[in-house]
Amino acid sequence: MAKTCKVRVNDDVFAANRGDLLLDAALMNGVDIPHDCRSGHCGTCLVRVMEGRVFGGQTVDPKTVHACQCRVISDLVVAVEEVPDVETVSARVVHLETRASDVTEVCLGLSRPLFRFPGQYCRVQFRGFPARCYSPTVPLDAPADQRLMHLHVRMVPNGRGSSALGREIREGHRVKITGPLGSAYLRPNHRHRLVLIAGGTGFAPIWSIADAAMRERPDRELVLIVGARDVEGLYMIPALCRLARCRNTTIIPVISEGQSTSPAVRTGMPTEYMPKLTARDVIFTSGPPPMVKAIAELAQAAGAACYADPFVPAGTTTDEPGVLSRALAWFNSERPAASARLKPAKPKRPQQGPAPAYAPTKTYGPRPSYAAPFGPSRRYATES
Repeated sequence: MAKTCKVRVNDDVFAANRGDLLLDAALMNGVDIPHDCRSGHCGTCLVRVMEGRVFGGQTVDPKTVHACQCRVISDLVVAVEEVPDVETVSARVVHLETRASDVTEVCLGLSRPLFRFPGQYCRVQFRGFPARCYSPTVPLDAPADQRLMHLHVRMVPNGRGSSALGREIREGHRVKITGPLGSAYLRPNHRHRLVLIAGGTGFAPIWSIADAAMRERPDRELVLIVGARDVEGLYMIPALCRLARCRNTTIIPVISEGQSTSPAVRTGMPTEYMPKLTARDVIFTSGPPPMVKAIAELAQAAGAACYADPFVPAGTTTDEPGVLSRALAWFNSERPAASARLKPAKPKRPQQGPAPAYAPTKTYGPRPSYAAPFGPSRRYATES
């Protein structure tokens, strides 16, 4: 078996050692593959295997893999979707608004516009605090302004960042933003039904996607299911009222606690109100991992494309060596060290992709990758 393999990433061709991580091999050869967490959680580095085989890094779709986790074991042809360049811009806090008892909307004034696809996320660092990842969204009750960035932050008790909002972090506070990142974004020109499911502050990326989708095609069929613990948690009511003006839109608010406020608000779990899915549907889901996993499984059973964004609390993953490191012995016929690891290459910026037809519109920790056909799961985020 050959010791080196020929790898093609879109139009770039290079040689990789058998057993190399695909992402490291690409970066060491000057080929950019978008990436972020390097742990197989954020979904930014998802690629589609067109020819050949890799070891590890698989998702629900066997042809879609995490480039940071899969190892080259044969000649390989992979496809990478083009996305906007990752940039770093400065910003200041313009406004803080309490949307619910545990949700604050943060409005940031950008030093310059940051182009992104609806549903992508950014790494946000308030000066003097650790960086966290959040999904920029559009205003709930007003038109979007490209000079501003809106974030929905869940208030975590004793959180290093969220608990400082309104105290140490006030209007005028300096912020550094890096992005966009992630692969669970809206692709333009899809002509079939969109099914969007959000739980809690997972509504932020879902609202960005819904807003862009309806501006692209106001008559498209769209189902939006939003979940919260109680009625107060439905902080997104103004946005739902705006979306309800579109004639082919179905909106289903769901809370887990019983209520007698309105018959329009259902009781139970969002999964209980899913429409019957078909292979032509495209599903976006964001929020608590159990909900996101259940939705992704429903989509997989129906053969539908699903882009999943589970919010997992920080510190829930480990960094212990696994079977992939030990498997190098088989790939290269060498005896591996007990804790051998490849040294990651210096990250490089992803390629600039074409602008979509529409205008573009947390760390809540790393997330597992559920979902589907091409680039299901996207960032890792933290609201603490």
